Amino acid sequence: MTTILIIIGIVAVILFISAMSKGEQNQNKSELQDLLAKMHEEIFPNGKKDIDDGTNELLRILNHSIDEKTAQDIFTKSASICHLSTMKGGFTKERLKQHLSPYALQHFNENTLSKFYDYVLSKNEKASALNNLVEITREFSKASNPDGTDKDEMPEGYGEFGLIINNPIPTSSIPDSYFYLRRLRTLNGSEVTFDRIGSMNAENIKHTIDGYNLSANGKKIATVYICPYNKKTSTKAPKGFKLN
Repeated sequence: MTTILIIIGIVAVILFISAMSKGEQNQNKSELQDLLAKMHEEIFPNGKKDIDDGTNELLRILNHSIDEKTAQDIFTKSASICHLSTMKGGFTKERLKQHLSPYALQHFNENTLSKFYDYVLSKNEKASALNNLVEITREFSKASNPDGTDKDEMPEGYGEFGLIINNPIPTSSIPDSYFYLRRLRTLNGSEVTFDRIGSMNAENIKHTIDGYNLSANGKKIATVYICPYNKKTSTKAPKGFKLN
């Protein structure tokens, strides 16, 4: 009889712990659902109307070459990427292209991709305002520095790209420097954090150079040098890094 009571007690404890665990899981699930619902409201403030409008616009852009369900999937995912990218610092056509590449890029050409990018951007006020500000900054930088390079590397640079002051990474503005740094990853995919260490000069570079300490997983891993007075932002990453 005692043995039976002990067994019953153990089963009761297990059931209690299981119930508590499920309660915590349900609470976490509820919190996650609330966050997703809030994000959904921010992306699509008019609900189904916004989704239907975006779906129809994508169908129009692609000349109805895909079905409605596929178009809705592409639009809703792309709008979400636009929202999340804005929170991290910027939404570019290249970022949209990277997003579409694994599952939908085959439906687009450069022209339709540009039209879809412009549409998605126009539906996100934060992204649109931020990109407009960046474009103004870029144009000002180009006008102020007509001799800046439009290449991935500065022609007058020498030495290890980006990792020594004599061969800084060219960007088209200071905001673009930050966007570039936010896209940097280690070769194994770890995100990189950065701290500006100040402005400096190199004998072979006409303009001021900014230095940044890079860290990954809490450890400093490199110092990179950027010259933000050019016509283009480099698409090349320093040795040991890649661009996301």
